[in-house]
Amino acid sequence: MSAVLSLWEKLTENKYRIYLFGYFISFLIVLKEVSRLTHNNFQIFSYGSLDFWAGINPYINWDHLSLLREPLDLFLYGPLFSILFTPFALLPEMLGPFLWNLFTYSLFFLSVFTLPYKFDFSDKKFIFFFSALTLACTLLSVQYNPVIAALFLFSFTLLEKNKGFWAVLLILLSAFTKVYGIFQLSMLLFYPEFRKNILYALAIGMVMLFLPLVNMSFPELYDYYLSWIMTVTNHSDASRFYSIYRPLCIYFKSIEPYMGFISLGIFMLIFSYTLLKIKAFRESFRLRAQYLGIIMSWIILFGLSSERHTYVIALVGYAIWYLNIQAVKLDKILLWTNFVLLGIMPVDIICPPFISSLILGKLHLGVIVFAITWFIMVYKTFAIHLRKENKNLQRFLFTPQ
Repeated sequence: MSAVLSLWEKLTENKYRIYLFGYFISFLIVLKEVSRLTHNNFQIFSYGSLDFWAGINPYINWDHLSLLREPLDLFLYGPLFSILFTPFALLPEMLGPFLWNLFTYSLFFLSVFTLPYKFDFSDKKFIFFFSALTLACTLLSVQYNPVIAALFLFSFTLLEKNKGFWAVLLILLSAFTKVYGIFQLSMLLFYPEFRKNILYALAIGMVMLFLPLVNMSFPELYDYYLSWIMTVTNHSDASRFYSIYRPLCIYFKSIEPYMGFISLGIFMLIFSYTLLKIKAFRESFRLRAQYLGIIMSWIILFGLSSERHTYVIALVGYAIWYLNIQAVKLDKILLWTNFVLLGIMPVDIICPPFISSLILGKLHLGVIVFAITWFIMVYKTFAIHLRKENKNLQRFLFTPQ
C-alpha cells in the first residue's frame, strides 16, 4: 500500500506529470473506442460539420449511419460548432478522434490549472481529480462536455484578471455551440467595466450569430437557427435524461411541458438575489467562485437533456464551490457521496452495470443526492450570507459607539 501511495505521489507531484498521466489514460480510452468503431459522437460532430458545408440542414435532414451501420443520434449543436469543428472533420477517420480527445482533455486540464492564484496547487489537484472519473467517461464517449467546462473556467479566470473581451468571447463561444455558457454572462455584473463588457457581448454575439452566412443566405440562416432550436426543444425527455426532473416526473408528470420555464424561473430567482446583493459579490472572490459553482451545477441538474457524462461540468463547479466555503461534516459527507454516485458508479470497470442501473437509473439516487446538495449550496451561499449581513448590521446599529 505504501508503495502505491509513493508511486501516486510521484505521478502527481507537479502539473506536468499529472497532465501526462491523464493524457496516457485518455489515449487508451479513445484507442478502445476507435478500435471498436464506437466513437459515435465524433462521427455525429463530423457529419454535422460536413453537412453544413454541403448546404444540408443537419437538424431536419439527418439520416446518417455509424461505421457499424447503425443510426446515429441527432446533431444538437449550434451552427457555429459546425464551422469550428471543420478541421477535425477533415482529418482521416482514425486520426480525428485521437486529436479531438487530445484537444478536449488539454483544454480541460489547462482551464483547471490556470485558475486564479487564490486556488493553490493542491486546490487545483482536488478539482481535477474530483472530476477525473467523470471526465474519463465523457472522453470515452468522445464528447464536447470537457470543452464546455473549460470555457466556464477560462472565462472566470479572465474575468478575475479584468480581461473582459476574451472572457466574453469564450462565454459566447459556449453559448453559440451548446447554449450552456449564455448564463455565465450574468457574472459580468460582478466585475469592472460592465458597460464595455456588454458592448463586447453585443458585438461578438452579432458576429457569431451571422458567421454561418459564409455558406448560406439570410433567409436560410433564419430557418437554420429555428430548426436547431426546435430540434433541441423536442429532444428533451425527463424519463430519458439525468436531471432533477427525472424522479419528479414519476409523480408529477404534468410538469414535463413546463420544465424549461421552471429551470429559467429558478435561475432568475438566484440572479435576482445577486442583484440585491451585488456589492457583496463584487467585493468577495469567494462569493463569485460560489456563484460560478452554483450555475455550473444548475445548468446540468436543471437541464432538459443532461446525461451522466455532462456531470463533469457540474462536478467541477461543485468542487470550486466546496473549496470556497467553511465545510462542516454534512458538506464533507455530501462531497464524497456525490463522488461515489456521480464519479465512481457510472464507470463500468469499477461498478457493475446492474448496480449502477439500479441505484442511478431506477432509484435515481445520483440526481436526488446532487439536488439536495445543490439546494444546500444555494442556501449556504445566499441565505447564510444574508443572515451574517443582518447580524453585522444589528451589531453596528445597537452596539454603543
